Amino acid sequence: MTTSRPDSATGNEGDGGRRGLRLATLIVACCLALVAVAFVPAPVGAGDNVASFWFDPEDTDAAAGETFELELVASSHGDLVGDGVDELAVTLEYDAAIFTVTDIEHERMLADGDSDAEIHESEEIDEDAGTLTLEQEREPSGDGAKTTEPMATITFEVASDAPSGNETIEITDSAAILVSDYPQTTFDRDAHVQIDGSATASDADADADADANSDESLADGVPGFTGAIALGGVLAALALAAVARRRD
Repeated sequence: MTTSRPDSATGNEGDGGRRGLRLATLIVACCLALVAVAFVPAPVGAGDNVASFWFDPEDTDAAAGETFELELVASSHGDLVGDGVDELAVTLEYDAAIFTVTDIEHERMLADGDSDAEIHESEEIDEDAGTLTLEQEREPSGDGAKTTEPMATITFEVASDAPSGNETIEITDSAAILVSDYPQTTFDRDAHVQIDGSATASDADADADADANSDESLADGVPGFTGAIALGGVLAALALAAVARRRD
């Protein structure tokens, strides 16, 4: 007697085979995609490297009424195909009530590799807003600059009535343009100035703090001061209520 295989068993075996075939096809497709990605050359970005700007020194001390100098340093080693930078631009921001820019000396960082290169310079100072913008461009561009050197030396004067404290001179915007006209990514670090304030400003701050503390202690230091105000309010309300009852 011959027993035939149930149709359900044959169907399950067929479904399992089809699932295995689909899985194998998917694995092969993924492997081919990975191989294709691995062997496609990646494009070289024009601004793959990073240009950076910082101050030298980054931390300094200055007394009220004195001047001090900061070198603004620019650093770029070009891009991955050897192009250097031929344009620089930086905007600084500072407290105009504390600092005044008294002198700017443009340096020749952009002339790296060509001592005869001409550097076109410009600056713009907004004394009310406390901002300074410096721009430089190299001509001829050549291969551009690939070095770490000061781009400018800036002299600041501290206000004669400046109080003691720690102030920041901040780089709020910066740009380094390659000879290929592509911008590099930039990284900036600010400068911090510890101010030794004037005696007049320190005395004024001390008097202001003393007055504020005195006003607080007047309310907090008199025993029953707050309670007396509350009691007076209650008595006034009772008196008004008594007058109203008598009129009725």
